[in-house]
Amino acid sequence: MRNISRRTFLQIAAGTAAAGTAIPKLMDMKAFSAAMADAPVTKVPTYCNGCSTGCPMFAYVKNGRLWKVEGHPVAMKNYGTLCARAHGVATDLYNKDRVRQPMKRGADGKFQPISWDQAFQEIAEKLTGIIDKHTGNSVVWMAHGGKESYASLFLDEIGSSNYITHYSTCFTSKTNAWDKMAANQLTIDIRRAKYMLFAGRNYGGAIIPAAMKQLTAAKEQGRKIVVVDPRLCELAKIADEWIPIRPGTDLALFLGIAHTLVSENLYNKTFVQKYVFGFDEFWNANKDFTAEKAAAICDIPAAKIREIARDLAKNAPAAFLDPGYHGLHNHYVSSTQIAQANVIVNALLGNFYQQGGLMPSARPALGSLKPAKRLQPEKGPRIDGAGVPNEYPTVEPGRGIAQHMPDRIAQGKVKAIFMYHFNPLRTAPDPEYQKNIAKADLVVTIPVDWNESSYYTAHYILPEHYFLERMEPPKPVSGNISHDFPQIAMRMPAVKPLHDTKPLLEILKGLTKAMKIDDLYPFTVDDEISAALAPLGIDANRLKSEGCIELPTPIKPGFPEKDGKPACGTFTGKIEFTIGAFKLHGRPGVPTWIPPLVAPKGDDEFRLIHGKQPWHSHSQTNNTPYLLAMTKSYHGTWMWMNRQRADKLGIRNGDTATVESRIEYPGQPARIVRKNMQVKVTEMLYPECVWIPSAHGCFSPNMTYGFGQGANYNDFAPSRVEPLSGGCMVQEVIVKVRKGAS
Repeated sequence: MRNISRRTFLQIAAGTAAAGTAIPKLMDMKAFSAAMADAPVTKVPTYCNGCSTGCPMFAYVKNGRLWKVEGHPVAMKNYGTLCARAHGVATDLYNKDRVRQPMKRGADGKFQPISWDQAFQEIAEKLTGIIDKHTGNSVVWMAHGGKESYASLFLDEIGSSNYITHYSTCFTSKTNAWDKMAANQLTIDIRRAKYMLFAGRNYGGAIIPAAMKQLTAAKEQGRKIVVVDPRLCELAKIADEWIPIRPGTDLALFLGIAHTLVSENLYNKTFVQKYVFGFDEFWNANKDFTAEKAAAICDIPAAKIREIARDLAKNAPAAFLDPGYHGLHNHYVSSTQIAQANVIVNALLGNFYQQGGLMPSARPALGSLKPAKRLQPEKGPRIDGAGVPNEYPTVEPGRGIAQHMPDRIAQGKVKAIFMYHFNPLRTAPDPEYQKNIAKADLVVTIPVDWNESSYYTAHYILPEHYFLERMEPPKPVSGNISHDFPQIAMRMPAVKPLHDTKPLLEILKGLTKAMKIDDLYPFTVDDEISAALAPLGIDANRLKSEGCIELPTPIKPGFPEKDGKPACGTFTGKIEFTIGAFKLHGRPGVPTWIPPLVAPKGDDEFRLIHGKQPWHSHSQTNNTPYLLAMTKSYHGTWMWMNRQRADKLGIRNGDTATVESRIEYPGQPARIVRKNMQVKVTEMLYPECVWIPSAHGCFSPNMTYGFGQGANYNDFAPSRVEPLSGGCMVQEVIVKVRKGAS
């Protein structure tokens, strides 16, 4: 057998393939393997799709296949590292459970493959009929996030107001309160902080790699980290102090801290007098809410509450209460007030726009394409009621309310739904209720996998390229943690598409063409890239090569002012302790104590809470084989229970228990939900609750790796709407637990 170079191998293989003949005998597998081993490795910039953090990274490709991924060394989100989720979702490029071509549900309920042309023509015909009969405002676009500009062009063209994000199932009260009170979503400056308080925020579970690097460095340098959480979460393991709290009472803690800061004259009076509006209204409403009163509610000693407040003040402005995210800002009836109180505590410290405290994200001023003006129909009010008088007037219209679409369908308001990378059957409360989405006249999903919403509700599935197969316009690298310099990153295709899929822009071009809408998208992604980079003077080829670029203009500390007056973007230009929009609609403008909706009473009753695991991103990764292997090794589907409570119920570590909740809607009979779960018995959880991870409970049979593994918190929760911000209140749920399977 003679030696053969890779080049010779490729020439012979190409020639024999073109001739339709077999590879010659001299081409044995040993020679093939050697030729492939000598193939060059291509390094392609992209960013991760494993969670909303979107860490920039490089994909390494050999012989046209993904070899590995590595974090981008410049990126402020990850500093060259990646978490387990990033490595896991990269392998899903080859997951056998991807949707590989357009699918149509037949009369028998089963899916059949169809061509893209057929899909476009049939959807266009049905959608046009719906618009003609019910107006474009009967059409809803639901998305986890991303590519809003594409959807907005489409919705504007048909006359729909209904772009709905996942925020109401995640952290909507935070964005609502912070935008109304501070006109900005500020980020924590871990690198310069001396004292850091985290409540309901777990950077070790909902991993941002750079945040954990900064926090471990802070720990080594002797700067203080305090974690308040009902569970000894991953972040608490590296903290100086873990303070367990009664779940649902964080508002009491924050009000108790604020009371101590004011009553002991520890707050920054100069900052408050110059940059705060509504201080007196807040204090008059809460001057009797002492640390003792807070302690009786949240089960943290009054002395400890005062200690926290004093330590914050001592280290201010290089101290902060983390603004939070999913943990507190969606799940309670008081979630909006919790977010308000968070703003107030930080403002009392005077840490806004201060290094070591809270700083704005350093975001580059990207350009955009300016589409030509078109004659478009008038839009009606939002179908979900967000921002609509007499419905949910204080909910952000730009975010929407995702969880109650079945009601709107039943009322005849929604006729067609598009779901882009959004899976409400698993990520919104009560999947049996969410299945009623299928009753819309037209349901089109645009996923990469066979998620539950596609499997149970879609009439058509239009699969998008996987993220490693797509090129997308530049995006800012920012958020959650402070970084001095703005950064941009972009996504380049690492491999050629493996299946008969398309990127979203091509999907919408095909659909609108079939609807006889001319030139709604008269541009390419390259056009978008050029427009985005134009104000920055960055060459597109440079960004395509480097992947992530840091710009030289730093963000500077200091409260925004104009003509010597505060100008942070609110109506008064100041941090507003009272929200005028709330008062306008008959609600208090300032936060005051609101008790949870429900409370456990019997020996077998617990509040159900949940959280992330370091190797999963809610349901997005629940069918990733490599991450599920980690789940198995860590007993990751098990429910946590306090040891004392478990002993009373006769439950031992690893036992199976029946978990039961009661779901009831007005005018409907109650429904009992029962799930069997194995139990982790531990001292690391507050006694009144049980905790389950958010990732599991996959019930799509076509998701063959994750199907049937564990349960999900949404299984036990009714679909409700918190009136101020639109959240789901899914931790306002009591479950009964008993030993043994049901």
